[in-house]
Amino acid sequence: MFKKLCSKKGFSLAELLIVIAIIGILAGIVIMNMTGSERGAKAAKLRANLVTFREAILAYKADHGHYPCAPGDYNTSGDTTIFKRQLLWFTNKDGRPSQTKSATYGYGPYLQAFPLEPFTNSTRVVIDQSHERVLERLKADVYRWSGATGGWYYEAKSGNVVANLGRNLNLPREYTYY
Repeated sequence: MFKKLCSKKGFSLAELLIVIAIIGILAGIVIMNMTGSERGAKAAKLRANLVTFREAILAYKADHGHYPCAPGDYNTSGDTTIFKRQLLWFTNKDGRPSQTKSATYGYGPYLQAFPLEPFTNSTRVVIDQSHERVLERLKADVYRWSGATGGWYYEAKSGNVVANLGRNLNLPREYTYY
């Protein structure tokens, strides 16, 4: 009986190749699922950041009577640095930002940190001061736009903001449509 057990030499080459192929297939499935999970997490973060951004814009309008960079606002030039400060710092009635709260600068801040667009890891903002579109039209136009660079696309007249993720970035249309 001892001779029978010792006479086995191990696995054949075919058996080893089958096991290696199965391990490779399983590893591929795990990697594909992890990639999908990462994209799903980024999509959830994008939605949450858009909600935060849109709420800040609406709160600014409620305090000032107009959207940032719109006619009547301090930042009518559409300067992105001033725009970010208007949401992150205190502002006066006209929308002029200040790091210090005072009787004059009593509005805001509307954001604790400027929201990150997670697919391109960008806080860049394109400010459009010439159009006033309904949100669904804006989403469609930004998706079709070949100049999409990631970050955000903000329309000052309507106060609408969307992710600046056009089809040229090879991301699904749904991300621009949040």
